[in-house]
Amino acid sequence: MRKWNWLLAAALVACVAAPARADDDVDRVRKVLREHPEIVLEAIKAQGPAVLEVIENTARARQRDLERARFAAELAKPLKPALEPGRASLGPANAPVTIVEYSDFLCHFCAQANGTVKALLKKHPDDVRLVFKHFATGKNDARAALYFEAINLQDPKKAWAFMDKAFADQEAVANKGDEALSAMAKELGVDMNRLAKDLTRKDLAERIKADVKEARGFGFAGTPIFLINGAAVRGAVPLDILEEYVAVAKNPKAAATQKP
Repeated sequence: MRKWNWLLAAALVACVAAPARADDDVDRVRKVLREHPEIVLEAIKAQGPAVLEVIENTARARQRDLERARFAAELAKPLKPALEPGRASLGPANAPVTIVEYSDFLCHFCAQANGTVKALLKKHPDDVRLVFKHFATGKNDARAALYFEAINLQDPKKAWAFMDKAFADQEAVANKGDEALSAMAKELGVDMNRLAKDLTRKDLAERIKADVKEARGFGFAGTPIFLINGAAVRGAVPLDILEEYVAVAKNPKAAATQKP
C-alpha cells in the first residue's frame, strides 16, 4: 500500500510540475496506474490530504510563474492611460514606477486594496507614484468619486483623507449618499461653499465618465485594477505580491529572462 501511495504522489506531482517531460520513472508510474487503477482510490483514502497539498502547492507556484511572465510581457507593450495634469496622485512625479488605479468607492475589495497601496507607498516612497482613477458605475459611488475630485481641487491631502473615510464607511455611502459624503467632507474641514460649487463642475463629471470609458476600453470589468507601468494587475493582491510586481516593473529585462 505504501508503495502505491508513493507512486501515485510521484505521478500526480510530475503531471503538474512537468507535463511535457519524457521521464522514464514517470512513464513507469503511469504504466502501473493504467494496469492497476484501483490503487488511486486506495492511495487517496490513505494519504489524500498530503497528496492534494503537494499538487496544490506545485500548481500555485506554477501559476505564479506564469503570471509573472504574463506581466513582464505586458510591460513590453504597455497600456497607456491618460495622465492629464491635476489628477490626484501620491508619490514623486519622476518615480520609476507609476501605478494607475481604477477603483470604486463602494467596492469591498477596493477598500481592502486602499490600505495595501498606502502601505506600499510608505515602504517605497521614492520608487512608486500612484494616480487614482474611477470605475464607478452606480449613483452613490459616482457621487463619492465626484466629491473626491472636488475636494482635491481644494486640498489634495483632504481628498485622500476623504477617500479613507469613504472606504471605511461604505455602508453609509451606499445608504445615505450625499448626506454621508457631505458629513465626511465637513469633518475634514473642507470649505463647504466651494465644495457645493465644485460638485456642479461639468469637467469633473466628465473626468469620471472618461475614467470608466477608458477602463472598459482596456477590457476591464471588475475592481480594483492596477496598471503598473502599463501592465495590468487585477484584484486586491497582498502587499508582498504587489511589491513583486513593482520590482518587475523597475527591472523588466531581468524578469523577462526568467523562465516560467
